Amino acid sequence: MKTAAVPMAEKVSGFIEIARIPNCFMMGFAVIIGEYMSLGSAMSVYPAVIGFLVGFILVAGSMAVNDILDAEIDAVNNPGRPIPSRRVSRTEAAVFAAAALVAGLSLGFTLGIVCLVIAVVAVGLMLYYNRFGKKTGLLGNAVVSANLAIPFIFGGAVGGATVNATLYVFAALAFLAGMGREIIKGMADVAGDSKRGVRTVASVKGLRVASKAGALFFVAAVLLSPIPVALKMVSWLYVPVVLVCDGGFLYSAYSVVKEPSPRNAVTSKNQALVWMLLGLVAFIAGGFTVG
Repeated sequence: MKTAAVPMAEKVSGFIEIARIPNCFMMGFAVIIGEYMSLGSAMSVYPAVIGFLVGFILVAGSMAVNDILDAEIDAVNNPGRPIPSRRVSRTEAAVFAAAALVAGLSLGFTLGIVCLVIAVVAVGLMLYYNRFGKKTGLLGNAVVSANLAIPFIFGGAVGGATVNATLYVFAALAFLAGMGREIIKGMADVAGDSKRGVRTVASVKGLRVASKAGALFFVAAVLLSPIPVALKMVSWLYVPVVLVCDGGFLYSAYSVVKEPSPRNAVTSKNQALVWMLLGLVAFIAGGFTVG
């Protein structure tokens, strides 16, 4: 019996869902922020566009790899995902992933050897996590979070620029926020992860411990956020935006600890993505009138 053909509109929407477009935009903008904080007004349009595309495309490719390897877990946790729902086949997702990774690395090469090396390291970490790191709990969370920090360093290296101290602080903030979100994400996926032997904090230590660990990383990011102001790395425009961002992280931390359930973890991890995007806006705002 032949399987019914998937309508083109559903297939396209499946690929868009696999790529996780908000994540792609976040990484692309992080690269631009890194470049701007290093070059300032000397930043030119072409490298900025190429750098954005490198971050955007590599994330899309890595997310496709993640969905291919997580098809069985998603069949339990998220049966509506493109591969379990059969909107996109594994073969189609594999072709998409390979094309995206090759295209992203090729664009990275046009920005110079240092940028290519950083991009290769990022892809290597992505592939390691998707194939092996996911089952290692905190180590896997750290690998994902490192890839949230790397775009700032990559941006700083575009055009031969120097990676300054401000970028390292921004990278640290991204890492801490990412750790919190990844731990809480493990709470949302605990049912499927437990069946597959994925050793997240939630599956090993329980939901309550995981909620406190995730909240702790959110609070750590909030505590670190005043450093750019204290060291005069950014303009005052950074302050009002980061205050809203910090308030959001503190709210999500409180919420997930108060109700450490998979359902609330889904809400908290989605909120955290909004706060992280708002953090990028704070970084952008802080870059104006600095110098």
